[in-house]
Order: sequence, then C-alpha cells, then structure tokens
Amino acid sequence: MGLIEDRLGEAADTAFSQPIPKTLGARVRFLLKQEPGTRAEAARAVAEKIGKSQRTVERYRDNEIKTAKADTTAVIEAEVKNLWQPLVRARRLQDAITHKGIKVDVRGTFGFTSPRGTTNDPRHRRMTRRLDADTARKLFEAKATGASDSDLAQIVANGLRDDYFTDGGTRAQSLQQVELTGIDHIRFGMD
Repeated sequence: MGLIEDRLGEAADTAFSQPIPKTLGARVRFLLKQEPGTRAEAARAVAEKIGKSQRTVERYRDNEIKTAKADTTAVIEAEVKNLWQPLVRARRLQDAITHKGIKVDVRGTFGFTSPRGTTNDPRHRRMTRRLDADTARKLFEAKATGASDSDLAQIVANGLRDDYFTDGGTRAQSLQQVELTGIDHIRFGMD
C-alpha cells in the first residue's frame, strides 16, 4: 500500500465519532432494527446473541427493565459497537462522496503545465483545502480499484487545481495541468 492509500484508509476508519446509543433500551432497539424478520423473530435473534430470553429482550426494548447485570450490559455494548461503527462509517463516506467532499492536508512539490511565457517551476508547498465531493468519489473509487499512489496523487492535484489554483475557474484559466510529486506529508479528514 502507498502513502495516499494508507491515509485514505485512515480517514475512512476514523470517520466515525458518533457515540453509540446510551441507554439499554436504545441499544437493544438498535440491535433489533438490524435483524431481519418480524419483531418476534428479531427479539429471538437478539436474545440468542446476548444470552437472554426473548421476553427479557422485549422488556429491555420497551424500557420495562432499564438496567442489566454488568456482564449482560457488556455483551450488549459489544454487539452494538460491532454493528454501529460500520454504519456510521458508511454514512460518513457516502456523505463525503455525495455532498461534503474531503479535507486534505498535503505537503509536496507542485508542478504546473501552462502556456509559454508563464512560470511553471515546481514549488514545494503545504496546503490544507477541502476537495469537492466529485474528487472524493474519484479518490475512493480509484483506491477501491487498486490505483497506484501516483494516480491517487494526480486525482488530489486535479482537485487542488480546481479548488485552489484556478479557484473554480475564476482565475488562472490558462493553467492546464497541476502535478503533485515528492509528497512528504498527506492527511485526509471527513469532518
């Protein structure tokens, strides 16, 4: 794995910061929602997972029993965490590639292709910018298909070209290409 691919993975892994439900009833209701079938079938499945009877699970769900023994509480919490974080992570990732985009903090050498007579010498820069949702989608799709680090760096460079260097087409319209090489630091965030 390359540096950019690793950092994209870190961003996806740390994207969840939403805490799990706090009360016992809310945790059990969450577990019940994850099970297919009728309410009774879901209650039976959850009861099997946590080692309690179906009726006890129904009482937890309805807040008739508001506390459980420490070992039961720990089992329920572990089950919820197992299911909760992937859902939150998937929601955050979907939000990043459809609406919000992804934040990038990068330090590397930026080179430019522009018309004759303009300066295009590569420069070492550090930038922290928010890449748009389309660029985030391209990054995660390329990562999923096993793109090389240089391909991922080019996607980041194109996103920075559109966001920073040309400011969405309002300046430096003659700038044709931005290249990002010599990356010595890069972090992504989906906040």
